[in-house]
Amino acid sequence: MELQGSRPKPRIETLSDLIFGLALSIGAIALIGNPPQRVSMLWSDIIGFAFNFLILISVWMRYTRVMSVLPLETRKTTVLNTLLLFAVSLEPFLFNTFTSADISMASSATSNPLFQATTALYGLDLGTIMAVMGVFTFLLASEQKKLVPPDMLKQLRGEVLGWLVASAIFLVSALPVFDSLVVSGTFVRTDLWPGALLVSLVRRGAKLVHREASAEISA
Repeated sequence: MELQGSRPKPRIETLSDLIFGLALSIGAIALIGNPPQRVSMLWSDIIGFAFNFLILISVWMRYTRVMSVLPLETRKTTVLNTLLLFAVSLEPFLFNTFTSADISMASSATSNPLFQATTALYGLDLGTIMAVMGVFTFLLASEQKKLVPPDMLKQLRGEVLGWLVASAIFLVSALPVFDSLVVSGTFVRTDLWPGALLVSLVRRGAKLVHREASAEISA
């Protein structure tokens, strides 16, 4: 979806791009600094990095499109943007902490207080990022502000729901009940996280189908 009314980037948006870029690159640097010792660890590292990369790149791509239209001059958007950048800056630290060899190779990682704390904080951190993106998209879809064409409002409201559902999944995963909950040998908290990514994929798939249907009707 292309948003109309693009404008030159203010400095805070340039800073935002820098922070997102650093967050994306830190994950790769961490892998280089801690090479796997076994083939199973190699695949585990790649899968973990891919998940983290997909989350951040999806947020960044949508963030740049929204911010090309949404004004940042108001106090509300400035505070939310600051909160978002803090959460994005913190994300690589939390991710690399709970995926470090010292924790993940422990005989019982789920009973490790550091593992429990960092995974809970990671859920809170990603939940915050998704929630802020939901609020930004909601502000963009405001009829009173008239920032986008009327025919895009319904689609944007659907995106708001997608962001909020993804946020809820991450926030729920941070609840203490999931600190050491294991089912069929897997940690339930981390098993919930791909659900947020699935919400995004389903939303994008539905949007693609809608576009194709609209194109056929127009033709």
